[in-house]
Amino acid sequence: MNNYLVKNFPLAVRSEWMINEKTAKATKETLPDIIAFGKSKGTEDGEIFSQSPVWDLIDEPLQETFTIPLFTPEFCEMLLDEIENMKLYFDFKPNEEEDELRQIPEIMLEENAPDIFLSLMSVVYSIMNPIFLILWQRFIETASTIQIANYNLDNKKQGAWHHDQTADISVVVPLNTNGYKGGGTQFMGRGVVEPLPSGHALIFPSFTHMHRGLAVGEGNRYLLVFWLKTAIPT
Repeated sequence: MNNYLVKNFPLAVRSEWMINEKTAKATKETLPDIIAFGKSKGTEDGEIFSQSPVWDLIDEPLQETFTIPLFTPEFCEMLLDEIENMKLYFDFKPNEEEDELRQIPEIMLEENAPDIFLSLMSVVYSIMNPIFLILWQRFIETASTIQIANYNLDNKKQGAWHHDQTADISVVVPLNTNGYKGGGTQFMGRGVVEPLPSGHALIFPSFTHMHRGLAVGEGNRYLLVFWLKTAIPT
């Protein structure tokens, strides 16, 4: 048990200050249609899922691999500063419960920073779930893990091919894209997604998309990673 205290307290506040303004607005505008569809018990026109304003913000660089601006630059900068605070109490380490292919230096937030974990889960429920409903008509019940991952030349410069084994949907958010060289994510048989702007989310189905983090050539690559478990809407 550590004595960690959050330095940047807004990270633990469950509000939309950290969310990209356009994305927050689009998800809110979509909610009434999603609620109406749910109340209809599946009899309403499903066109609401293809007409949502969320689609105006989504890109699909590879098949069934999506990106959307999610977090603000201010959030990314604050979380980077909080990482330095975290290092005073604990450091990045591989998760020994994972097999070797999936092990990278990481900080598990539920275990080490539960207030920040709960704040990010509120983002999953209020912002990400409408996006998942638009993409796949699925929503999240829980998270297998939310973690901060670190690729660097000393400990882990590149990931091995793997699936995110305990997730249904994976979300990867770069925190400091201009702070390192190299990086990006390669998907087996699909291609490469180059490093996204900080705060933009890379979203993909965990079961079907084998992938790996590409090597960094310089610096520390910090990622906020969500492994999420879905439920079938009823």
